[in-house]
Parts: sequence; C-alpha cells; structure tokens
Amino acid sequence: MAKIKMKYLEIAAPVEESKDIFDYLQLSNSMELEKLEETEGLQIISTEKTVSSIEKYSEVAGKALQALDRYAPEKSSLISALKPLPEMTFSEFVKKSDSADEILGVCYDICECERNITDSKAAIARNEAAIDAVKPWLPLDVPMKFKGTETTDAYIGTLPDLYSAESLTQALSEKLADEGRFECEVVSQAENRSCIFVLCSKECSEEVLAALRSMGFSYPSDPTKHPPRVRYERLAAENKKLKETIEESKKEIAAHASDREDIQFVSDYFSIRRERYKALNNVSAGDRIVIISGYVPENKAEKLTGELDSRFSVAMTLTEPDESKDAPVYLKNPSVAAAVEPITEMYSAPGKDDLDPNPIMAAFYYIFFGLMLSDAGYGLLMAMGCGIAKFKFKVQGKMKKTVDMYFWCGLATLFWGTLFGSWFGDIFELVANQFFGIPDLGAHLNSLLGFNLFKDGIALWFQPVNDPMKLMIYSFLFGIIHLFVGLGACFVKMWKQGNKTGAVFDVIPVYIFVLGIASIGAGVLMEVPPAIKEAGKWCAIAGAVLIILTAGRDSKNIVGKLGLGLYGLYNTASGWLSDILSYSRLLALGLCTGVIASVVNTLGTMPQNLALKAIMLVPVFIFGHTVNMAINLIGTYVHTNRLQYVEFFSKFYEGGGRTFTPLGNNTKYIHIKEDK
Repeated sequence: MAKIKMKYLEIAAPVEESKDIFDYLQLSNSMELEKLEETEGLQIISTEKTVSSIEKYSEVAGKALQALDRYAPEKSSLISALKPLPEMTFSEFVKKSDSADEILGVCYDICECERNITDSKAAIARNEAAIDAVKPWLPLDVPMKFKGTETTDAYIGTLPDLYSAESLTQALSEKLADEGRFECEVVSQAENRSCIFVLCSKECSEEVLAALRSMGFSYPSDPTKHPPRVRYERLAAENKKLKETIEESKKEIAAHASDREDIQFVSDYFSIRRERYKALNNVSAGDRIVIISGYVPENKAEKLTGELDSRFSVAMTLTEPDESKDAPVYLKNPSVAAAVEPITEMYSAPGKDDLDPNPIMAAFYYIFFGLMLSDAGYGLLMAMGCGIAKFKFKVQGKMKKTVDMYFWCGLATLFWGTLFGSWFGDIFELVANQFFGIPDLGAHLNSLLGFNLFKDGIALWFQPVNDPMKLMIYSFLFGIIHLFVGLGACFVKMWKQGNKTGAVFDVIPVYIFVLGIASIGAGVLMEVPPAIKEAGKWCAIAGAVLIILTAGRDSKNIVGKLGLGLYGLYNTASGWLSDILSYSRLLALGLCTGVIASVVNTLGTMPQNLALKAIMLVPVFIFGHTVNMAINLIGTYVHTNRLQYVEFFSKFYEGGGRTFTPLGNNTKYIHIKEDK
C-alpha cells in the first residue's frame, strides 16, 4: 500500500458531547488535528496554563519513578524490554483515573525524600570541605580568631613552605632587629605549607607582621570562633545526622516500591491528558458547538466517520486536502518493507511528491547488510533471537519494526554466509582438521553426499578470502543495479509529475552511458568478450552524445546548451564513478568479518595438546566471536544506511515530509484498548 493518501475531515458536534468525542478520537489513533482560525461566534480554546500544570505533574511522576529505579530498582533483563505493555481497557483506565490525585501525592512524597537526599549530600560535601580545611589546625587549642592578650598580639595563618619551630624562629630572627620578643609554634605541615602560631609583644607587633608577610604569610579564609576541634566535632556530628537522614529517606523511597505500577499508570495518565489538552488548542468552540478538523488516512477514514456517526450527534465533511497545505505523510507497508521505515524516517519522511522508498529499499537493505556481515553463524543467531522476540514476546510499535528489520537482516546474513562458507569464520573446517584429521571438510562432505554441493571448502559459491576480486566485481554489479533502480524511481516520479521530457532525457541517456562505461571498465578486472566491449564502447559514446545534447536543453543559446551539456557529462561521469566505487565497502566489510572470525578461531586452537586446545577454544570462541559480531554489526548498520542515504536516495528522493502524528494514547507503561 506504501504511501497512503490523506483526507481532510471536519467535525461539528454539540459541546456536551465533545469530551466523549475526544475520548474516542484519542483511542482510535486515527486523526491528526489541525489548528483552526477564529471565526465569528467561535473561539480557539486556550489550554496553555492547563498543559503547563499537567506537564509539572508529569515531571513529578517521572522523577518519582527515577528515584524508585535508583533506590529500589526493579529486577529486569534485556528480554523483559521486549515484552508487550500490560493492557487495560478504556473503562478500567477511566475508573483508575479517580485515584490519580492520591497517587500523585505519593509521587510528591518520593520527590521530597529525593530532595532530602540531594540536599543532605550537598551539605555533607560542604561540611567535608570545611573539615578538610580545619584538620591541619586541630592541634591548636585556641580559636583561630585569637588576636592576643593585653600585652601581646597573635598571628595565626599559613606560610608557603615547610618550617619547624626552630627554623621559623631563626627565619624571623634574621628579619627582626631585636630578638627574643616573640614565640613561634608550627601547628602542622602539609603540601609545602606550614600552619603557624606566632605570639609577640605589642611593641614589635608591626615589625613581626611585616616579617611574616615578607615570607608569604596569609590568614585562614574561614577562621573558627572556637578551638578548631570544636568545629571539627560539630561538623562530624552534622554529617552523621545527614547520613542518617539519607538512609531514612532511601528506606522511605524503597517502601514505595509496591506503588511502582500505580506511579507508572499516573505517568501515562498525565501523558495522555497533556496530549489531549494540546490537541484542544486546535479546536474552535462556541456556546453550543465545537469544530474539530484534521487529517485522516484514506484507509481509516470510512471506519472513523462511521463510528463517529453511529456514536455521536455530529455533522461531518470529508474532502481532499488543500494542495497549498502541508499534509502529513502516512506509510502503510507489509512487514518486510515496514521494518525499514525507521531507517527512512532518520533521513526524512517522504515529501509531497516523493515515492515511498521503503518497498524498493528493503530488498537492497537486507542484501547489503547480509553481504557485509556475511557470516552464517552470526546471521543464524540474529534470526533466532529476533524470531523468539517476535513470536514469543509479541513486541509492539517501533520495537517490533526494529526486531523485524534485524530478523530479515539475519536471514540475509545466513544466506550470504552459507554461500561463502563462513560459519563463525572457519570453525567447522578448523575443528574437522585439527580434531578429526579431515584436511578438506568440503570434499569429505561431497563424498558423503555423492555429489559436489560444496565448491570451495564448505562454501556453496566461493570463499571471498580466496577470491576477493570476484567479490569486488559482484559488489560493483550490485551497486550499479541499486543505482539503476534509484534512477528508475526518479523516472517514475518525474513521469507522474508530468515532466515526461525530463524523465526521458535525464534518465535514459545516463542508463546508456553508464552501461557502456561499465562494460568497458569490467574488462580491467575480468575477461570480457570482445563483442561486449565493442557494444559497450558504442553505448558509452551514444550515451555521452545524448547527455551533451540534452543536459543543457533549458539554455536559450547554442553555446550555453553545449557548455551545460559538457558540464552534465562531467558530473555524470565523475558522480557515477564515485557512487559505484562506494560499493567496494561491501567487499571490505565482508572480508573484515570473515578474517577476524578466522583469527579468533586460530587463537583458540594454538596449543599443540588436543585436550588443552579444546579447553582453550571454548572461552576464546565465545568471547572473540561476541566482540567480532558486536563490532561488525555496528559497522554493517552504519555503512548499509550510508549506501541508502548517500548513493540511493540521491537519485530520486528529496524527503522533507511531515510524519502523520495523530491524537492518540502515547503511553510508555500501559496499553489502552477499546472496550468490547
């Protein structure tokens, strides 16, 4: 079905039925509301304040769940993420909504505990900093703010060097004219810093201070009013209480673990309300009626209007969307093609004039993915894992599309790996040779079967490691086919838009030119019959002439036409050469996976002793192939996407469309279904 045509639906309904209508629209997930303009007697409903309040409540519920996950984590696994959401009928949802305020109160309690923990941790950090600052002064038995007595002045501070009492006394004596009128004490030493206490008579106070300052003396930044130990003990006691507060708050949060499902419900509840009140901003209302309008996919329009007509007192009009408006894009594909829709959406949704690229992209996506990963063992694991997720856990939504995509990619990898004879690298051949003394497993299996099934080792076709040039040729061939299909899509698109001249002149000459050049270029890599070379030469010449004659057809003078034609030929030649060479990554990544897998197997069978070899092979095999599969899965995914985005889409796809986003119950923890 691909790209579904949109219809524009306008609904007029009594105000008293508006809530029930919105309930149904949100449950049906079939209509994207469009903002209306104010008209006489009708006003746009403003819900910004309500939405702001709901978002605040939703944020509180979200923070409460985060706190529960932090201090009372729920036991879960990767498999649990694949399980479908628990279901709840709409009537059950409405009934439970009555307890939303009570559950929100629990969320506030949890958030308050979380705030206590955060504030206590911040206070502990401040106290620890103060404790670190006061520790060097603990031996001091007078306050750090002590200034002296009636006849003496005291100086308490630090010097940027290590001193003992004797060396400090000597250093000061050298700077003072009159010795013996001061006493020094070094309280502590650490990190090239000395904490000192100097007591001197008031008569020489200024002279002593000047001497100290010349040595780099500085006062403490936060001197104590009491002896330093008093502050130290007070801060330590505060930290003890704060830690007790943290533990109590953690226990209180953990005690609400049984409320997790209720909090998840209220999180979804506020999410649904937020979506509804945002949608209300698009509605016009008067004293007696409301006007709702928006887009509905053509395949859902009949059911939606029929249900609205049978359930409510409404007046409706269903029309074609205004061409000047930005209608959303809704895609409907079989599961094989739908699985790659998220890949296209990451690039951009189809524009108004675009074809849906997913049906034609899907086959190439799976082929290229399998060709780059190219290990049957890895493909089998992928297909089995995704198959279990599909049929046992019944995954839904975007997760289902992702699982479907990797399922088909796994099957494609299994196919190519079987053709190339790569099963976890060369593990079968290695084990047969080193443990069972079979030098050529493929020949041995052929003799058992009675016919030659395996051509190169256990490969059904050939092993890329033994013949990389062959794989390179086929990589370029697949690339040309891929690009030609994209160019064909461009032809169809332009033809449908009415630009038949452009479709013919911008596509057909390129086909002829590239086919000719490809025939000539193939001769560099392989033996090509002379007749094909000769035909290729004339195709290339004919294609080049056609491009020169047609590429500049929009120019008004001969010189301009010729110049643009030559420029078009240059762009075609250089662009297509670059694009085709990009498909060499099919060879590079395919070889990379197989070579690394074989290296892992070789490392596992290095010991000479068979028993030790078998013992070592198991952990090396598991660890090495896990890492190899993970790394190459990432590389394969990235480069397969790149071939679609850069090479394929550039031939016909513009994007820039807006994805259909209907009013719906976009929940995270529960699935709301219609009552039977």
